[in-house]
Formats: sequence, C-alpha cells, structure tokens
Amino acid sequence: MEKFLDEMFLKDCNNLFIVHDGFTFWEFFKILRKNDYEPEETINFIFANCSLSALVFQECINNEKIFCRECGVEVEE
Repeated sequence: MEKFLDEMFLKDCNNLFIVHDGFTFWEFFKILRKNDYEPEETINFIFANCSLSALVFQECINNEKIFCRECGVEVEE
C-alpha cells in the first residue's frame, strides 16, 4: 500500500506524506478507505504517516460534521 501511495503523493524530509490541503487529505483518505481500511484505521494511518497543515487539521479533521459524513456516519443537524 505504501508503495502505491509513494507514487501518488510527495514526502517531506522526515519521510512523511505531505498533506497540506483539503483536497489532498480527502483523496488520501478515500484511497485508504477503498483499500479496506476502516475509518479509525485510516485516520490513525494519516496521523502516523502524514505531515498535516493546520488548515487540514481544522477544516477536515476538527470539523466533525464533514469528517463523519465522509466516514459514512450519520450526523444529526
């Protein structure tokens, strides 16, 4: 799996995938989900292997409604 990701995403000097915008985050997330990662496994993989910007953390991860919807979890309005 990481070999496939290596071909699609850049890495920084710490060997972490560079995920500094929302589009990249969701593409990364969807690729992992399509490869049978559960939502919790996916986010753990991202935290362990990605360099995240504050923007990505705030808009994609901290925004519970968007994150839950992308994970397939129902959220009451």
